[in-house]
Amino acid sequence: MTDILFIAFEFPPVLRGGVYRSIAFVEHLPKFGINPIVITLDTGSYKQTFDNYGYDDRLGKEVIDRTTIVPVATSPAVEESALRQFYTIYFSILGNETRYWAANFYAAVDAAVKKYSPKAIFATVPPFSVLELAAEVARKHHLPLVLDFRDAFSQWRGVPYGTVFHYRRTVQAERKYLCAADAVTGTSLQTIDDFKSLHRDVAAERFHYIPNGYSGGLKAWRGIESGKAAYTVGYVGGFYYWPEEREQMLKPWWKKKGHRMLQYIPRKQDWMYRSPYFFFKALQQLNLQDPALGRKIKVRFAGKKPDWLREMIRSLELQEQVELIGELSHQESLAFQESCDALLITSAKQLGGRDYSIAGKTFEYLQMQRPVIAFVCEGAQKDILSNAGTALICDPDDAPGSATLLGELFGGRIGFTPNYDFLKQLTREALTAQLAGIIKKAIGHT
Repeated sequence: MTDILFIAFEFPPVLRGGVYRSIAFVEHLPKFGINPIVITLDTGSYKQTFDNYGYDDRLGKEVIDRTTIVPVATSPAVEESALRQFYTIYFSILGNETRYWAANFYAAVDAAVKKYSPKAIFATVPPFSVLELAAEVARKHHLPLVLDFRDAFSQWRGVPYGTVFHYRRTVQAERKYLCAADAVTGTSLQTIDDFKSLHRDVAAERFHYIPNGYSGGLKAWRGIESGKAAYTVGYVGGFYYWPEEREQMLKPWWKKKGHRMLQYIPRKQDWMYRSPYFFFKALQQLNLQDPALGRKIKVRFAGKKPDWLREMIRSLELQEQVELIGELSHQESLAFQESCDALLITSAKQLGGRDYSIAGKTFEYLQMQRPVIAFVCEGAQKDILSNAGTALICDPDDAPGSATLLGELFGGRIGFTPNYDFLKQLTREALTAQLAGIIKKAIGHT
């Protein structure tokens, strides 16, 4: 076995989207001769860091029990004035998630290097502040560095940059850490293409595409059974949409006030498309076009219940058809998905471009072998669903056309042909084999 340090600030039992990729890599890497020593946040520090997220002690427990975990606690947070908090956030380039973690982190890594003599460092981000920590310990201990980007960095924003200066500094930092890495992995081809286009001085062969994937085998295909008394459309997880942040992103600079007039956006992204709004509009249209069929469709959301979602449901008069069932454990989520007749997916809209993001839930949806109702824009999410052969691709900007497609789907007039050759490439074991090869190559080059 070849020992490596596996830096994952977010890791089970915290319930965040990024932990599933990490636990899958940790589970399967030993099959390919690599033993991950996991450096992660100590559970005693979760309340200080992840107060808005739930926990599932069963998530990945069997893997964690046979893995070497090095928990690193945060230092106590320092109480700051409102002005100091603004300054800290406004002038941060990499983010502040790990600032109370760093001192303990370096000490823990030094001890782990001395004890295990690892041959490489693997670090997964976000939070992007981990980049500085990982690059520093790789430099100090003369170890090859593999960086895993679960999200894009400089080109991904939920809100604008403070100024164009903030953006340029972020691009500089991005280039610095891409150059420091021996290999870089990304979860979508669009992310990889964006890195290559923006940083042409970084060798193209340094970048590798490894999507998230699913664990276990594919379920038996089950299409829509026509004539049922009711149909359930399910959705799990969050939407990464907040109306206030969308307003900051899309409002012209001259309509903003104070320091926000200086905000800068390299690429405008409309995250309302990530919400269920456009699906709701199509469902509302179907209720008018074919009330007998439309009213059979019940929509169930498993996840947090933000106020804007409640208001959206109310404003579109869908209270009788939409149910918010709250957060579920991972096992409950899988059972919920399997019980649904169809599963809903959405994507953000890159104005004048292509969206990079592929939601982690996409791969579980594909594994469930249920029809996926995809209200998606041009980009990586649409590409992978089109290749899978199990998705009904709907144009979010065409409510009447999408309503017609929904009517044909639940009327039993649309069939699907799953692309099993493609789907079988997306198992987490097969994808981890690719990562193992990348890590071994990085070690060999060093």
